[in-house]
Order: sequence, then structure tokens, then C-alpha cells
Amino acid sequence: MKTMSHNMKSRRAAWAFTLIELLTVISIIGIIAAMTVGGIKSASAQRDRAAVEAQKAKIILALEDYKAKFGSYPPDNPVWASANPHWNPLAYELGGVRRTNASAIEVNFQSEVNPSHTITNTAALPQLNSYFSLAGLVNASPNASVAGKSFLNLKGGSGKTADYVLITNGVVGMPAVMLLKVAAEHPTLTENVWRYRAYPATGHNPKSYDLWAEIKKSTGTTNIISNWK
Repeated sequence: MKTMSHNMKSRRAAWAFTLIELLTVISIIGIIAAMTVGGIKSASAQRDRAAVEAQKAKIILALEDYKAKFGSYPPDNPVWASANPHWNPLAYELGGVRRTNASAIEVNFQSEVNPSHTITNTAALPQLNSYFSLAGLVNASPNASVAGKSFLNLKGGSGKTADYVLITNGVVGMPAVMLLKVAAEHPTLTENVWRYRAYPATGHNPKSYDLWAEIKKSTGTTNIISNWK
């Protein structure tokens, strides 16, 4: 009996952990978990950056095609471009629109990207002017029977250039407008859209345009993906 009791005590002693050993094991597990989570966040951030870089390259190609056709880059918001570069008409200028009424003063522009969406510039609803400070759009077909030229593929498929999102400015009664959506999360905003300034006198590319996106880093800070160095 003594021998059996001694053997059992010996087994328990052999399998027992000291407090220091237990804390060491817990610390190692915590380090491994932190490294795993950090690696996942880093990989996710790299995928986001790659997606946005690819999106940027396609938008740049569309901008160059636009310039080749019209002789200049699309207009930005001539009043708000410096302070609010996200309010820009790229989704319409690059996506194409067609006029849906005959009046030269009061015009509705139907989007080629989403035919159910129309942006107006009427006396009752000066949507185009309110959002973009513009009286009209350059890349617009003459009437509803002629399709507007599209430089972007926003409708899906492997060649898809970008997504779009409909956003309001918070003014009561003002319908939403279409903006180009960034393919990654913004650090603070619910919706992330491309920023744009045409021929910015105080920007990075005064002879062309500034195009950029603000995306969230794995650390939670902001990463700028742009067409300048």
C-alpha cells in the first residue's frame, strides 16, 4: 500500500505545473494569438491596398480616354473641390449620361451606369448645381434616344472598374447622387468614395488632376492611395 501511494504521489508530482510554468504557457499562447490576429489584419490591409491600387489604375485609364475625347479632364466641383473633393461628378462624367428632356435650361441627366437613376438641374430641384456647382455635364448625349459614352465599367464582371454609391448631403428633399466608391473601408466614414480635383492650382498635379483614396491601415490610421508620389 505504501508503495502504491508513493507511486501515485510521484505521478502527480511529475505532471504538476508550478505557477511560473503555468504563467509562462499562458504568456506564450497570448503571444501566438496576438501574432495570428496581427497577421490576419496585415494580410487584410494588403488585400485592400491591392484592390484600391487596381481600381485607381483603371480610373486613371478612363480619365485619359476622357481627355483624349474631350480635350481636358473631367471638371471637379469648382466651388468645393479644395475643401470637399469627394463631392465630384466622376461617376457621371466617366460613366456617361443622356439628356431626358428637350429644355436647354431645365435638364435631367439619366445615368448609363444605373438607368433608374437621374440627376436633375431644374429650377425646382437644382441637384447637379447643389452637389457639384455645375450647370451641366460635358459627357452627356444630346437626347434620351442616344446612349452616353461610358469610360468606366461599373456594371460588374471581371473587367469591372469601380463600384458606385448613392449618397445625400443631408439637405431635406435633396435626392442622393452617384459617387465612385473606394474598394476598401475608410478609417472613420461609413461610405468611402474617391477624391478628385481637376487642374488644382494648390494641388500635387496642377497640369492634370489629383485622384486619391483614403483607406484604413491595419493599425487603424489612414493610408493615402493617390496618383502622386
